[in-house]
Parts: sequence; structure tokens; C-alpha cells
Amino acid sequence: MSNTNTQKHIQQNIQRVVAGATALGILGVGLNIVVMQTLGSFDAASVMLALFLGFWAFVLGSTILLFSSIWLFIREKGMASDPTKAKPQANAMELPAVGHRRMCPMH
Repeated sequence: MSNTNTQKHIQQNIQRVVAGATALGILGVGLNIVVMQTLGSFDAASVMLALFLGFWAFVLGSTILLFSSIWLFIREKGMASDPTKAKPQANAMELPAVGHRRMCPMH
């Protein structure tokens, strides 16, 4: 596999991990909100189970997001320090050449 295909594959995997972790976080918060809104409508075991699952879904999603962010930061920092692995920036700004002009004295 070429280098660009490998980078695309890694990037797709990272996007999937981040999407899954975000979904877990949203699921955890959503379960807690549903339980708090319907408190008293269900038996205590159901409420405790929903709170337990919501809490651990949120913790798992947050942990995955934290570790994937740290991993990406370290990976990008390592690529920036190694010039052979660094990819050229397409939007690098170049300063245009400016000729020196002499101002006309005002009379």
C-alpha cells in the first residue's frame, strides 16, 4: 500500500473511533437525561441500571476521545519533527517579490 493510501486508511479509522466515542458520550448523557425526566415512573432497579449504563457509556466515550486526541497529538508532533515523514503544505504562503520604489518629494 502506498503512503497516501495508508494515511487515508488511518484517517478513516480515526474518524470511526471518534464518531463511536462521541456516540457513546451522547448516549450516556441522553440516558441520564431520560432517567432524570422520568424519575418515579419506573422501578428503582430500572433507574439504577439506566444511570449505571449511562455513566459508563459517558466515561468510556470520554476516555476514548481523550486517548485518541493524545495519540493524534503525539503522532502529528512526531511527523513534524521528522522531515521525511512530514507532508508538504499545499496552502503554504509565499511572499511576493516587492520592488523598492522611491517616493516623490512633495513640493
